[in-house]
Parts: sequence; structure tokens; C-alpha cells
Amino acid sequence: MKRWLIVVLFGTLIIGFIGWNYNKIEQEFQVRLNIPCFEVEELCFSWTALRYSIDNTPENADIEENLQALIDNVLIPVRREYGKYIKVNSGYRTPKLNKRVGGVAKSQHQKGEAVDITTGSIKQNKALYDIIDKQGNYDQLIWENGGEWIYVSYKREGKNRKRKFAL
Repeated sequence: MKRWLIVVLFGTLIIGFIGWNYNKIEQEFQVRLNIPCFEVEELCFSWTALRYSIDNTPENADIEENLQALIDNVLIPVRREYGKYIKVNSGYRTPKLNKRVGGVAKSQHQKGEAVDITTGSIKQNKALYDIIDKQGNYDQLIWENGGEWIYVSYKREGKNRKRKFAL
């Protein structure tokens, strides 16, 4: 009986490890082939919205177009130069979701113009921040919470101000 339990536990660990590695391998594969791998839906996904049953669907076509412009003009070019996986922490937020997460009242997240991203490490976030700054295709670039994530926004219409600062 104990051998059976050990085999099951060991098998579970191996399957979990393979699954974790599969995700990492898939991400690396997408990067090497320059597969954009950013989708509007990804920028609308929110664990907080799920937890509190908040519908985080863009309210109109303008928001979806803003999100696609953010993907096309910032995220894809940055990811191609960075050459590694970039995680989206937060993208579009409905006003209800923005209030729930403590976002500012006029947040560009609500217009589909902003995204919070991370590489998973502050050191790599600095490299990513520098790439975004060098490419210069942004409205605001913010080094947030000591570099735990990067806020970047892009305006599809109007002038992008190229403002950068740390919070």
C-alpha cells in the first residue's frame, strides 16, 4: 500500500513538473518564432474581475481598437527586441474593476490605452523598461512599486507625451 502511494505521489510531481515546463517551453517557442502572443482578450483578463464576478468586457469598439494599437505599437515591438516572455498583469479595466483594484479615476486602463507588465524579476524589468524607453513609442512609462512591474500606455489618437517617472 505504501509503495502505491509513493508511486502516485511521485507520478503527480512528475506530471506537475512536465506541465510547468511545457508552459515555459511553449512561451520560449513563441518568442523564438516571433509569434506576437498578445491578444486583446489577454489584456482584458483579470483575476480580480473573476473573483468579484465583474464583467471586464470592453464597452465599445474604440476600447478594443485602443488595445490592439497598444499591442501592435508597444507590446509586440518590445517583445521582439526583448526576446523573452512578458507577462501582462493588468490591461483593460471597466470603471467597476478599476475602482475595485484602487485605480485612479481617469486611468488609461479604462480606455484600453494602458497595461502593467512584468518579466518576473526587477532586474529584467529594468531591461524591459529601457527597451520601451529606447523605442519611444509610448504615452506614459512608469516604473511602479520599486520595479515590480512596468506601466506603459499608448494613445491611438492624439499625441503620445512620452512621460516617464517612478511611483
